[in-house]
Amino acid sequence: MDEVTDGMEHSERELARIRKRVLEAEKEKLNLRLPRGINNDIERIIREEIN
Repeated sequence: MDEVTDGMEHSERELARIRKRVLEAEKEKLNLRLPRGINNDIERIIREEIN
């Protein structure tokens, strides 16, 4: 492995869990007239999953 990818390996299960959580967050915002904060939600989800 090289320096760029060191520490960036995640299992397919972890990536699937992140995708599922992001899609659920997006679905919650889908029916809102003014869907705000989705980027913050996605960032929070990713930070929680990688820590």
